[in-house]
Amino acid sequence: MREQYEMGDTSRQKSGLYTGLPSSELLPFRLISFGDYLCDSQYYTEREGQGNFLFLGTISGCGELRYRGRRTLLQPGRAAVIDCYRYQYYATWGEKPWRFVWMHFSGAAAAAFVQMLNGEGLREAALDPRWAEDFFPRLEEYAGQPGRFTDLTVSLWIHQFLNELAQSADSRSGGRYQREMLEIAAYLRENLDKPLRVADLAARCGLSEFHFLRVFKSAVGQPPYEYLTLLRMNQAKQLLAFTEESVAEVAQQVGYSDAKALIDNFKRHTGETPAKFRRQVREQEGYLR
Repeated sequence: MREQYEMGDTSRQKSGLYTGLPSSELLPFRLISFGDYLCDSQYYTEREGQGNFLFLGTISGCGELRYRGRRTLLQPGRAAVIDCYRYQYYATWGEKPWRFVWMHFSGAAAAAFVQMLNGEGLREAALDPRWAEDFFPRLEEYAGQPGRFTDLTVSLWIHQFLNELAQSADSRSGGRYQREMLEIAAYLRENLDKPLRVADLAARCGLSEFHFLRVFKSAVGQPPYEYLTLLRMNQAKQLLAFTEESVAEVAQQVGYSDAKALIDNFKRHTGETPAKFRRQVREQEGYLR
């Protein structure tokens, strides 16, 4: 792991930490830390090898970001989301202070979402001023009242926030069908309980099945079936951990024909049965019922 940085004047930097319950790792998104920085021209961070993800959004000034062999300048109202395991460098660009909001996060859906957002490179997105000004106060409020309900609320908030970014992602580096593929990925997330066929998905964006499969993998980073399976496993984990639904009911809600189909797929992808997974989560949190 590499990490070098120069913070410069820290008097106008605010940050916070969020501590979730152990089960929050099973949620789609989990908040780790956050901040609102106003940095002078000396500020920079250079690192790689961290096991989380980072959102950066510029409010004023300008920041330089280098990631995956790309370089971009994050102007006011522009944002990016990156995988901190990969090499990254970001710094104040120019003589004016750079004010940006940031968030480190993880979660069961984080890797897939960041891959979907960036494809094989790096894509900027628009940062809505309403989100920007509310960003630090909202997360600071959540950090002040940790617990099971807040974990769920924070995960939903991050999901909504990242969805907004994904919808505004710059498609210039993502190919002709980037927006259509993001819409298909969102459709999959919202329709896990329904029968989903490649032919129908391809028809939604006017492509042949062969062309659709190639474009989807390029934009999202995984073939449609693998992405859908990941979504279904993540949703099954949440239902098993946070509800009293039976395995058969969970199977129905995530698009499997019966309990056996879910059990077989769940074990193949996690190495354990849904019942064992549920028991371990609840033992971990000390409320086995």
